[in-house]
Amino acid sequence: MVLDVPRHEVHVGETPVDLTPREYELLKVLLSQPGRVVTAGRLLRAVWGNAYSDESHYLHVYVSRLRRKLAAADTSGVAAKLIVAEPGVGYRIVGE
Repeated sequence: MVLDVPRHEVHVGETPVDLTPREYELLKVLLSQPGRVVTAGRLLRAVWGNAYSDESHYLHVYVSRLRRKLAAADTSGVAAKLIVAEPGVGYRIVGE
């Protein structure tokens, strides 16, 4: 997977992945800490702002959409397992 920050683009292999601005920011924050758990509160503040720090249901929805889009672009199935939930804590990127 390639995250092209200046262009705001994501590619899985040669396949571009069409992400919303929030999905892109969520992925960018997770990729900035490969292998480390990023707390739900930190993700919410980084992507939605301080006023949303308790809205964890947003994360469930957006992570689900992000996983689906990454999986659709990757025929090997690796991208579908890239984002792992850490129940009660947050999410992390694996395989980096």
